[in-house]
Amino acid sequence: MIALEHISMIFDNGIEKNHVLKSLSLAIPEGQFVTMIGGNGAGKSTLFNIINGNIYPTSGSIFFDGEDIQRKSHSARAAMIARVYQDPNFGVCPDLTIAENMALAHSRGKWRGLQWAIRRRDIVFFKEKLAEFDLGLENMLRKKASLLSGGQRQVVTLLMATLQKPKLLLLDEHTAALDPRIAKQVMGITKKLVEEQNITTIMISHNMSDAIAYGDRLIMLNGGEIDLDVSGSEKQALTPAELITRFET
Repeated sequence: MIALEHISMIFDNGIEKNHVLKSLSLAIPEGQFVTMIGGNGAGKSTLFNIINGNIYPTSGSIFFDGEDIQRKSHSARAAMIARVYQDPNFGVCPDLTIAENMALAHSRGKWRGLQWAIRRRDIVFFKEKLAEFDLGLENMLRKKASLLSGGQRQVVTLLMATLQKPKLLLLDEHTAALDPRIAKQVMGITKKLVEEQNITTIMISHNMSDAIAYGDRLIMLNGGEIDLDVSGSEKQALTPAELITRFET
């Protein structure tokens, strides 16, 4: 579904060159849920920025369903790639209500025409979707996003990112800013959304337990290269201690 071929990224400030990614190749089939780990500077966020078009690689190619998208802009890729960031504030417009935020997400990629932004049937649909998570958010549709807790905002952001099923979902440490109890709850909701819609997903995480417990495949980046790529029973047999040891070697 998505294939990265010999992706290299070199940042040059005129004094020194930083080889963040080194001829990295990676193929992810449709519907696969990949967890990605690696230390600071391993190249994880740079890879995400290249995939969604925030930056262009120094060299290499990116294919999406067989189409070369390397020169497509970030806005052109937004119709097929959704990204959820670590900061819960990044995914919502704080001055808009939950309903207004969801209406914007629901209309992404559609011709809107001259009509009310939020229709009654949309409200019913949003309530049904929010009620699935048993957080009472379906009763807060008229509440501004700025008044929600970090966990609530992240759940709304997740739902917004998946309302129009993206071809690829990028989760950029999306539970790192939450307390452990809420993070576990958000991970459960993430699993539900990804599995029910069979969304191809890459999730960056610094939580070794989550990296093992969630997803079909685990990839570790180290120094801009893939240091570990396991799936199935081999992935499930890993322990957090083993992964931490690999970090230290």
